[in-house]
Amino acid sequence: MSSENTIMGFIPKDKYVKITYVLILVSCGLGLLTSLFAFLGMFLPIGGLAGLMGLAGLVLALLGFFVFKNEFSALDQSHLLYLAVLLAIFFVASLILGAALAIIPFLMYSFLIAVNIAQIVLFFTGYNSWSHGRSVTKDNIQAEIQLALKRA
Repeated sequence: MSSENTIMGFIPKDKYVKITYVLILVSCGLGLLTSLFAFLGMFLPIGGLAGLMGLAGLVLALLGFFVFKNEFSALDQSHLLYLAVLLAIFFVASLILGAALAIIPFLMYSFLIAVNIAQIVLFFTGYNSWSHGRSVTKDNIQAEIQLALKRA
């Protein structure tokens, strides 16, 4: 594989956004699984792996949008930005509200489960839109969510 068709020398350009979405979606799925088990009082040791996958997805999204922007189409750029913004929003919301609810574990785990479900829906919506050649904007997000849920 030539270095012209790769990002950072090893990620194929045409698979970069898909790899980023997959890392983030798997991370969200593992996060939901660990939150569900934590809600039941069982703690799985895969939380760290989920966090690392999410961090890797965030790094790829940020690098793709800010460092390798000229390597991607406008559609890919819009999805890399969508990923980075959503991850930042969910990180801040989870950090603030999770910490505020930490004294009441039932509420904290309930909140984390709700956040994980919202993450999966929004990230899958982005992936579905990207795979069908559409962008997600504030004007069409509701329609894109409905299209993504019909696909699932």
